[in-house]
Amino acid sequence: MERTLLENKRLFAKLCLLQRQMYRRNSKLFLDLGVTPVQMNALMFIHKMTARGQNVMQKDVEKHVGLRPSSVSTLLTNLEKDGYLLRKVDGDDARAKFLTLTDKGIDLCLKNKMLMDECDGEIQRALTEAEQKDFERLLIKIIDEISKNEKERV
Repeated sequence: MERTLLENKRLFAKLCLLQRQMYRRNSKLFLDLGVTPVQMNALMFIHKMTARGQNVMQKDVEKHVGLRPSSVSTLLTNLEKDGYLLRKVDGDDARAKFLTLTDKGIDLCLKNKMLMDECDGEIQRALTEAEQKDFERLLIKIIDEISKNEKERV
């Protein structure tokens, strides 16, 4: 039993190491692009949803990034100030503001996609196709278990 616990801790440590390596690399990439990882996450979400023809509001971004309304408001204000997005008032409800990306915001999302494709390429080169499928299946299983445990604690 004790050996299993130690092995699990080693897996956790390896996942943490991988996450730190990826975070350091991506933080530098985002710094080079002039945004934070959370800002990029919000921009990519807005880009993806608007490309599907869906209107995006601040509350949608709040739910996606998991931050408080005040934090998301500040995040969006900074992105708007930096020229990455616009808030457009809904014609039917002046209180409702839809978020859209500017050309600068779209260009940034396209650059991010290229960088993420490079990162995915590294993972794909390290694993066979079968290993990639197994790895993805196992990651989803772990994510689901952790999510289930978080819901039970709330």
